[in-house]
Amino acid sequence: MQTSKHGIGGGWRPIGLVLLIISLLTCSPLRAEADIADRWQTLTEAGTTARDQAQYEDAERLFLLARHEAEQFEPGDRRVAATLNNLGLVYHAQGQYARAKPYYEQALARWEQALGSDHADVGSALNNLAEIYQEEGAFEQAEAAYLRSLAIGERAFGRGHPELAVGLNNLAGLYRKQGRLVQAESHFRLALAFLAGADGATLIDPSTFLNNLAALYKEKGFYTYAEPLYRQALSLRLERFGRHHPSVAICLNNLANLYHAQELPELADHYYREALAISESASGPEAALTGMILENWAWLSHERGLVDEAKLRYQRALVIQQQTLGPHHPRVAMLCERYAGLLHGLGQSVEANLFAARAAAIRVHQTQSSRSPEQNQPNVTSLEAQKGVRR
Repeated sequence: MQTSKHGIGGGWRPIGLVLLIISLLTCSPLRAEADIADRWQTLTEAGTTARDQAQYEDAERLFLLARHEAEQFEPGDRRVAATLNNLGLVYHAQGQYARAKPYYEQALARWEQALGSDHADVGSALNNLAEIYQEEGAFEQAEAAYLRSLAIGERAFGRGHPELAVGLNNLAGLYRKQGRLVQAESHFRLALAFLAGADGATLIDPSTFLNNLAALYKEKGFYTYAEPLYRQALSLRLERFGRHHPSVAICLNNLANLYHAQELPELADHYYREALAISESASGPEAALTGMILENWAWLSHERGLVDEAKLRYQRALVIQQQTLGPHHPRVAMLCERYAGLLHGLGQSVEANLFAARAAAIRVHQTQSSRSPEQNQPNVTSLEAQKGVRR
């Protein structure tokens, strides 16, 4: 509480100070606890709103303040775990997987201790951790976590419940990365069927599932099936978020990838340009999404012989992807190989050989289990997962 800086009268301050001390000393523990709970709830709701609007710096700040309040709860209070999970979600949304992982692990441990191993919140934390394992290339660990999360969900909600659609979508995404396309398609379709049976009673966004099923069809060459799904997803997101949101940039990137695959370069160029502008504005010029779009657009420019544009986009993408994915990620190796190819074509053999050697060194450190068919695609279609946002 701040006292007024303007004097009101010589005798006021001592009396006011005494009254303040008395009020603090006589404040009941129950009232203080209620105030803490109210502040935590207010901060959490504001942080969630900021995260949903892709205002990640604000969301991080608000959730860190919420964590400070949560530290005053009992160690087993489920709100402590919820706050840790929320912080993980903020970092996860920005592609900062190494920062997200310990928060998810702490949330899982606390929820298991407080609620038991079969609670729905435990299933959410497992789903989120599985996403991190998948990004790390630990596919067996990811599958085990997804399956356990789904089993918990079935016991908590019942078979066929719309809440299970999230886990099915994410497991399907893992199967797609592993090249298990039949299993991936069946799980994507099952997830959409669960949502279709919800009759508007769920807040789960189906656009993620539509995007992922479309990406699967694109990889199989079923372009006429993929395009309407991508456009349906884009329409839903424009209606929900407006134009300047990372989720819209993802849809535009995916449409560009589809047109690139169909050898429609002018259309692809148009959608990459739109996607990049939105990503830079909504996520930031150094964000993981921005790097992915630049990576794809560089490859298109390279194929079209626009070497100056391609060179600049490769360079920016390399900087961003190394920062967000790490210097030894397979995507960084792919970027180095493509950039080396461009440099060779420009007659810059010394520099080209350096990048080619670097790509080879990264490949040496890859294991067969961590390679993903997606990384051998001409461009990177965003495979979207839905995180467990249970609070």
